[in-house]
Amino acid sequence: MNIFVPETGMMGLLESPESMQWGFVREGVEQATLVLQQAGPDPVVHALIGKQLAVHARNHKWEVRKALAHTVLHLRHETFTEIIAILEKDVHVLVRNAVKRTLARRSELSKADTMKDQHGDRMLQWLEDLENKHGVMARNAAKRVSEKLNAQFVKEMYHEMTRTLYPLNSTLRKIDIALKEGKRINREDLAGKVQEAVNRTKFLYSVLDALRSLTREMDREFQVESLSSLVEEAVHLVRDRREENSLLQADIQIDPSITVEVNRHMMLQALTNIIQNSVEAYANSEQTPSITVTASLYNGSRIQLAIMDCGCGMSKEMVEEAFLLFATNKDGGTGVGLTLAQKIIESDHRGMISLESNPGQGATVRIVLPTGQEEAR
Repeated sequence: MNIFVPETGMMGLLESPESMQWGFVREGVEQATLVLQQAGPDPVVHALIGKQLAVHARNHKWEVRKALAHTVLHLRHETFTEIIAILEKDVHVLVRNAVKRTLARRSELSKADTMKDQHGDRMLQWLEDLENKHGVMARNAAKRVSEKLNAQFVKEMYHEMTRTLYPLNSTLRKIDIALKEGKRINREDLAGKVQEAVNRTKFLYSVLDALRSLTREMDREFQVESLSSLVEEAVHLVRDRREENSLLQADIQIDPSITVEVNRHMMLQALTNIIQNSVEAYANSEQTPSITVTASLYNGSRIQLAIMDCGCGMSKEMVEEAFLLFATNKDGGTGVGLTLAQKIIESDHRGMISLESNPGQGATVRIVLPTGQEEAR
């Protein structure tokens, strides 16, 4: 039985199930995979190939049935269900295992389709690479972990969004009622409610911008930088960020000869997030915000940077949760700053970051970085 698909310009040869040339038949079944992939979502092609593949669900050779179990992964036609229903009960264990694998991959493809961009395909490729290097068990373990992390992220994201959206919606409803009633509208009161809505909308944007930075792939361009220069620039950026930051005093005790190989933009983002946290530790204090920054070189290939403040300090529980996504005890805080700093320092620069603090005794952030990225590999 021959099939010719004009849309793809390819020919697949599928003999009848009774054919004794089973090797030739298996080759035709496998060739159908390429035809399906190149056909895209064309329903005519999938219907034609699906009907021709269906007759091989009961082929007398298990090798053909196993090849069929893999091929139907890309079949977008109702015959997919028919074929899978038969092969799931196959007498040969390798055929049944191939079916399980196809169903698992099919689920992954469905999730990738819902993402409507290249991230789903990229994730599938990562899983394929992991399986090729470390086996199916490693792939499945990584998939389970990623699904749990994704579920946890969605749960936390939903909580954070609703925490802001609920009062935002309440404010907008009050504005709507006031406008509809139209009786002696207090313009000053109405303007105040509008400003509340604007502020909450800005906060939502700040959270989304922070999350975009957290998930963005870093440009792998590193260059040697003076550590003291980096810290000084980060301090200036924090002072310029908000009016209340302008009084920040910084005692930078770093030897100008100490250098580190970093992505300048990303490292400045990490340092400004950390220093901003130090400034906010003085929010309910009459003290002028101040930090002391020191650095030392050890083992010839690593530097340790310490950023210390004398602010309100943190409890043991707060220290343990400080780097968790959305963990914050500050009004208007996104809870993403330290998480992003940790990602930049540890994942992107192969370093380490830690936090030490006690209530009323300030806090110290310690950062360890390799002086060169090649040495850290």
